[in-house]
Order: sequence, then C-alpha cells, then structure tokens
Amino acid sequence: MKVLKGAVIIGMIVMIPALSMAQSADRAGGGAEEQWSKMSPAEKQELRDVYRKWQSLPQQKRARIMHNYLLFRSLSGAEQEKIIKNFTIFQGLPKVQKGRIVRAYHTWLSLRPANRARILRNYKIYQSLPPREKEAIRKKYLLWKRMSPEQRQRLLKVIRERREGR
Repeated sequence: MKVLKGAVIIGMIVMIPALSMAQSADRAGGGAEEQWSKMSPAEKQELRDVYRKWQSLPQQKRARIMHNYLLFRSLSGAEQEKIIKNFTIFQGLPKVQKGRIVRAYHTWLSLRPANRARILRNYKIYQSLPPREKEAIRKKYLLWKRMSPEQRQRLLKVIRERREGR
C-alpha cells in the first residue's frame, strides 16, 4: 500500500494544480463553461499551463499518471487527505531533502520483494514496542551510525561469536 501511495504522490505532482481547481469547480456546481467563466484569469492561465504540460507528456507517461489518479480516487477520503497532506509537506521541503527522499524511494523499489517484506515486518514490530524500547533502539542506531566501518565489523564479529557460544 505504501508503494502505491508513493506512486500516486509522484503521479499527482503533475495533476495537483488541475485537481485543486477542478475540485473547487465541482463543489461550485454548474457545467464546464459556467465553471470556466467563474475562474479568474490567473486560474485560467494556470489551467492552460497544466493542460499544455499534460499534452507535452509522452502517451505512456500520461497513461501511468491517469492510472495513478484513478487509484488515488479509489482510496477513501481519509487516505486521499493524508496523501495530499504528505505531498504538500514534501513540496515545502528543501531540494536536498526532497532528493534524499526520492533516492530512498527508488532504493526501496529496487529491493527484492523478500527484503521489502522483512523491512515492513520489522517496522511493524518496532511500531508495536513501548516508547522506552523504541528509544533504546534509536540510541543504539545512532551509536552504530557514528561508528567507523572497522568498529562496526569488530562489533559484528563479537556478536557472531557470542551467538555461536550460546
């Protein structure tokens, strides 16, 4: 489900401006011509720009975006709201941080399904832990990150030796 949401978010990057205008037009009611006549010149221009961008996309990319949009529309209102909220937060992030998130997402997609399943299972286990245990794990992780590769290797060796000694 999280991969689906990520794909929807990426697809929505192109569609969000048009969606927000279309949704406000839908709420206002009336036909397309009436809705168009009620738009400000800036909204009309924005819609024209989005349409030109849409038309300039390759057919395959438009089909993928439309597919993601239909998946998005099939989600509950709460799920849609959460995606839009996350997208808005993402848009406000610094470019460097956005790049890290996109790279992490592509890394996630490149993982073998068994590895993704293991990570999700471990994440669920972690989420179910009491706050004190989560904090202890977080501290150990921060220590691990500060270790040099040599220190990590020594620690892993000690852990392996202890396990074999059991």
